[in-house]
Amino acid sequence: MGLDEQVLCVSRRALPAAWLGQRTAIPLSYQHCLEILTAAAYCYKPRRQAERDPRFKQLIPYVVAVDPRGPRVGCYRRKGSETRLHGLESVGVGGHVRREDAAEASNGLASVLARGIQRELTEEFLALPEPLAVRFQGIINEEETEVGEVHLGLVFRMEVPRPETVRVGAELHDFQWLTLAQAMRRPLELWSRLALELLA
Repeated sequence: MGLDEQVLCVSRRALPAAWLGQRTAIPLSYQHCLEILTAAAYCYKPRRQAERDPRFKQLIPYVVAVDPRGPRVGCYRRKGSETRLHGLESVGVGGHVRREDAAEASNGLASVLARGIQRELTEEFLALPEPLAVRFQGIINEEETEVGEVHLGLVFRMEVPRPETVRVGAELHDFQWLTLAQAMRRPLELWSRLALELLA
């Protein structure tokens, strides 16, 4: 998939103003989040167009792997398709939700997002312990970079009770488990810093 894929978006003007701050991390219930996004009439647009159109926000599930015994978070160096983030480190695994995810999901936005999350985790991890507990934490937004201007992050916490069983794919370069304090000292992308605020 590439820039011609159809990705899940929502009109910026249909979102609450509080969600669109320069650096925003807002905890809220998943139900409330889904109600707002559904009322905003989410749609699918060609990624090539959406990446250049700040009138829309592409919805990105952003999953943070957490070892609850630390707690520690999984941290890696960016090496994927988003070249604008190369050189930075991240605690979030995620990507665009595609129109195909909707076709493979049951009715409703929650099932579409769940399908998108499942696909991304399968792409990025070679092995994860089962069962996985993935819980919504809130939304993150930043308007300081070209990437942030056209994306809205939906942060999920994924509890990994046996981190020693995790095997990662090639895009999660130099993956390691760090305490929250250690992670905050790394050269993290801004979204990761905002996501950690929701986990703290």
